[in-house]
Amino acid sequence: KTQKGWLLYSIFSVVLVFMFFAYLNQWGSNPTSLWPFIVLIALFLIIISLFYRLRININSGVIRVIYGIGIIKFTFRPEVVKAVEVINTPWWYGLGIRFTPKGMLYNIQGSKAVRIHYTENGKAKTVMLGSPEPESLRDFILDHFEIKS
Repeated sequence: KTQKGWLLYSIFSVVLVFMFFAYLNQWGSNPTSLWPFIVLIALFLIIISLFYRLRININSGVIRVIYGIGIIKFTFRPEVVKAVEVINTPWWYGLGIRFTPKGMLYNIQGSKAVRIHYTENGKAKTVMLGSPEPESLRDFILDHFEIKS
């Protein structure tokens, strides 16, 4: 399942257009010179490429969460999954990759997620995967993987 980060597109597009016109027209009492402008544009383009989408791949006994072009990713094996549930995430948890009191949150849009309880190296952990269709993701995991209790 792939999700697009429309909020990221919208905000960064407005900022990039503003920065372009500010540089082009030399707005302000201390306008930006060429190199800081290029560095800022490059920084914004790197951020967009890292977080423009969220892919959740489930295959070959592995669940993969991949952001953007694939540099940022998280992988875990379903044989350690203890429970799977659909939850609503509070707005203050935000978007992106977050440490929350309920575990790691990976999301790019919306306020619903699938919370997966699992163990790794003998430690109990929780991860929340944001999804516009969390029930489908939960059902897929429950149907295709053995959940140990």
